[in-house]
Amino acid sequence: MDTLRDFLLARILEEESLAQSAIDAHEPGYRWDQSDHADDADGAHAAHWNPWRVLSSCVAKRLVIAAHRDVGPGLDRRAEPDRSLKAHACSTCGQYDEYAIEWPCYTLRVLAIDWVEHPDYRLEWRPQRLSSGVGRAPAGSASETASASPPAPRTAEPAPPAAAPPEERRGQPAA
Repeated sequence: MDTLRDFLLARILEEESLAQSAIDAHEPGYRWDQSDHADDADGAHAAHWNPWRVLSSCVAKRLVIAAHRDVGPGLDRRAEPDRSLKAHACSTCGQYDEYAIEWPCYTLRVLAIDWVEHPDYRLEWRPQRLSSGVGRAPAGSASETASASPPAPRTAEPAPPAAAPPEERRGQPAA
């Protein structure tokens, strides 16, 4: 995987393929609902994540990715002069206030959280912490932000965006 965009599109394609296989395994008009899993404790969950819903979610994710593309160099007028030129800027983030936001942007990084345990996921794609009240990633680099906070220990709860790197969690049962 060369970019976060490529990684996200590959994962979405995998989800679409799985969902389409489930749809194809049934007759037209089949409905995924809880009554099909009446004696299954996970029935409500399975019904909620039926293949049609997954396909719809994939379309939404593709639209978000299309809106947040790399437009090449950009100028961040908030940053110090030696850090103001961004080699890669997001097409959407900061476009109206003339502040170039480094690509991949926070939005794409958050979108990738679903696949943090995938072997192709890169630690540098983790979302950075947002500045208080601003809604943008801090001016510091991703590596500075990532090294500033120690990895969180794995718990039974879902891992937050700043969780331990995937290579530290491999082999442990999913939460």
